[in-house]
Amino acid sequence: MSEIDGTPNAITDTSGAFVRAKALTKRYRPSTTWGHWLSGVFSLPDIVALDSVSFEIQPGLVGLVGPNGAGKTTLMRAIAGLITPDTGQLEVLGMPVDGSQAAFRRRVGYAVSGDRSHFWRLSAVENLAFFGALHGLSRAKSLEAAHAVLTLVGLENVKHRAVREYSTGMSQRLSVARGLLGEPECLLLDEPTRGLDPGNAERLRQFVLDELVAARGIHVLWATHDPQEMKSLCTSLIVLNRGRVVADGSYNHVQSKLEQVFECND
Repeated sequence: MSEIDGTPNAITDTSGAFVRAKALTKRYRPSTTWGHWLSGVFSLPDIVALDSVSFEIQPGLVGLVGPNGAGKTTLMRAIAGLITPDTGQLEVLGMPVDGSQAAFRRRVGYAVSGDRSHFWRLSAVENLAFFGALHGLSRAKSLEAAHAVLTLVGLENVKHRAVREYSTGMSQRLSVARGLLGEPECLLLDEPTRGLDPGNAERLRQFVLDELVAARGIHVLWATHDPQEMKSLCTSLIVLNRGRVVADGSYNHVQSKLEQVFECND
C-alpha cells in the first residue's frame, strides 16, 4: 500500500493489474513573470495536472491517450517514482512507488521521448553505463547491460558514436534502451514515436509489441497524443483529459469519447 496522503485505505488487489491508482492529485505552482509583477499580480492559481485520477492497468500493452497538456507526462513521472502526488494512492507491480530505491528502478523502466535524457557529448555506451550505476549496478554490470540493450534495440553498430550525431530515430531507440537497462517488468514509454517518420514509427511499435511484450512479457504503458497510433496496437486504453480519466477500455469502447476530447481541444 502507498499512503501518499497518510490515508490508511489500501488498494485491494483483485484484478492482477500491474498499476493501480486511487484518487491521485498533483498540483503545481506556476511561476510569475515580470509582466505579472508589473500588473500587480504576485501569485497565480495552482495548475491541477492530475485531478483525483483512479484506474487499474492490466498486463499487456496499454495506451495512455490525451491531448497535449492532459497530464500524461505528470502521471508517467508519478508511476516512475520521479514525482510524488499530493494526495492519493499508487502501486506498481504490487509495490508502493519509491523512485529512490534501486530495486524499484530496476523493475520499472521509464523511456523519455527524444534527447531530453541523453548526454549529447557521450557515446550511447557511456550514457547507459552512467544510468546503469543509478540502478545500483557495478561498472562492469552497467557496461554489460548497456551492450545487451543496445544490441536489442539495433544500435550495436553505432554504440561508440557520440549521441549528438544520432538521428531522431536512433535517439528514440536509445531512450527505449535506457528504459530497459534494469531488465524491467514494467516499461513506461512517453510518446516514443514523436518526431519519427512513418516507417521508423511503425518499426518501433512492432519492436515493442513483438520483442518486449510478446517475447519478454514486459508490461508496457504507452503515452501518446495520437489516438490512431493506439487503434491496432494496444489491448486497452486510458483516456486522460485536463487531468482526469474520462474513459477506459478497448479502442472501440472509448472511440466516441476520444473524438469528443480531441474535438474540444482543437
